[in-house]
Amino acid sequence: MTFVEPEERTNLLRRSILGDLPPGELDELSQTLGSRVMGPTEMVFREGDQADAFYIIDSGKVRVFVRHEDKIERELSVCGPGEHFGEAALLAGATRTANVESIGETRLIVLPKERFDRLLRDHPELSIKFVKQMRGWLLRDRQIIEETSAAFRASRISMLDFLLVIGVSILLAITFNISNPYGIPFIPERPDESIASISAAAAMQDYLRGHTIVVDAMPNNFYQQRHVKGAVNMPVAIFDIIYLMKFSEEDKARKIVVYGNTISRPYDREIAGKLLLRGHSDVKVMDGGLKAWEAGGYPVEEQVSK
Repeated sequence: MTFVEPEERTNLLRRSILGDLPPGELDELSQTLGSRVMGPTEMVFREGDQADAFYIIDSGKVRVFVRHEDKIERELSVCGPGEHFGEAALLAGATRTANVESIGETRLIVLPKERFDRLLRDHPELSIKFVKQMRGWLLRDRQIIEETSAAFRASRISMLDFLLVIGVSILLAITFNISNPYGIPFIPERPDESIASISAAAAMQDYLRGHTIVVDAMPNNFYQQRHVKGAVNMPVAIFDIIYLMKFSEEDKARKIVVYGNTISRPYDREIAGKLLLRGHSDVKVMDGGLKAWEAGGYPVEEQVSK
């Protein structure tokens, strides 16, 4: 494998997730970052290893996979030049949650943990980019695991994913608060005001006028099966991350209706309370939840069976 000129490496960094960094910083990174050459089928790291670096693929490919107690491997993705991996454990302050193995000879650009942490501190917007990507990956990985695992194994992995997202959201909240005076309170008090209710019929009227945001508080797997058309899925476990992605710049005066299933009403009210604590002034919980909405013949979306 041939030596990579700094100019070529700068171009690679510019096409990567770090591409929005100032040009001077990209040039400096291209000249100072180390590289690692992997032989065919060589392990970059394994599940349980300490997270000590972030990687960008210069040339070649790697595969990301998990291996469970049944010894069966589930391949999650294959990454090629310009793509990156290894940030999840760094962001969450956890050990590695997957294995990464080279496919053929592969050259990696290595960003040590200390340098990675400094980049996030100096450029908080990078954290948001990472988390947006990670959310899509986690949902994708969970679907792969659910399709190839027994139900109880899939549930276990899903819980690990949610714990990872919680850790990432805490880190993101810290960086967001540093860069934004309207950040997220870490230990908020309960809202003093009682949470109002709204009937499905009244919610439908606002929905038709386009005056309201509909929030689905159910877990993602229930949301995927059936939900109010156009609703934003916001489970309690990943509230902060979804809020930053969908609501951080939303008009605080706009109406919000939260719903779930009848038995999940405490979670619906918890989500509504969190939105009130973020300064949203018109938040209501829909009486009867999704069942009442469907009973009124109002629009829903559901997953199409394959």
